[in-house]
Amino acid sequence: MFLHFFLFLTLPIVINAQKDDLAKQFDFVDSLYDSGRYYDAMIEAERLLFFDSLKLYHYNANFIKGQCYRETGQFKNARYCFELAAVNTPSKDEKFLAEQEILRVLILERRYSSFDKRIEILERVFPEKSVIFDYWRGWRYAFSGEWEDAREKFSISDTSSELIKLCSMAEEKELSMTKGLVLSALIPGAGQAYAGEYLNSVITLGWVALGAWLVYDAIRADRFFDALIEANYVLFRFYKGNLSNTIDYINRRNLEIKNETLRFLQINYKGLKP
Repeated sequence: MFLHFFLFLTLPIVINAQKDDLAKQFDFVDSLYDSGRYYDAMIEAERLLFFDSLKLYHYNANFIKGQCYRETGQFKNARYCFELAAVNTPSKDEKFLAEQEILRVLILERRYSSFDKRIEILERVFPEKSVIFDYWRGWRYAFSGEWEDAREKFSISDTSSELIKLCSMAEEKELSMTKGLVLSALIPGAGQAYAGEYLNSVITLGWVALGAWLVYDAIRADRFFDALIEANYVLFRFYKGNLSNTIDYINRRNLEIKNETLRFLQINYKGLKP
């Protein structure tokens, strides 16, 4: 009986001491993260989680672990930690912050379908955060190169208009697939020249012209079987290759434009970004 009474008296002291030690450990973890020592911060956060039997710092420790994993490119682990953070807090604001980090990671992973599904659910849970959700949708469309949609979403959420201007600039630089294919269909090699591949466009035009001449020469000499073979293996082959190459070159050029824009944003944009 006396032992039970003694434990009852000393238990608050033990708990308070544990709280003090955990607070110091969390401050240590936080300082490691702030100094860029991400792997050390992950180890110390895991130590904090192990000793935190009361789950006082489970949200904060998992949140910092998620940030460390994201900074080191371990996106799957980052998402898992942010999900643990979200379920280890009763605070709606903290849950939203953790969910927002998950959206940012999904953008970096280019998991656009998962992003779209998750943000639809979150909009029903946090209807008051619609402007923030539009902001992240803008980034999602920017990462996928859908500049018109990105500009539309940023027009709702970007107060500085900097992102809107960059989307407009990227869209102006972007090559039109329709225009390229029409040019290639009318003048073989023209679509490749439109994509900046001038040497290949000249080579393609030369081969198609040669194939057309060979077919014409064979028909004029009544060598119809030869004309069929030359049309199939020279003329049509290089004509179809001309269209296929145009698609590849335009996609490659548009990818370069998208990556250049995203690199510029990564280095120069000072606002919140994935």
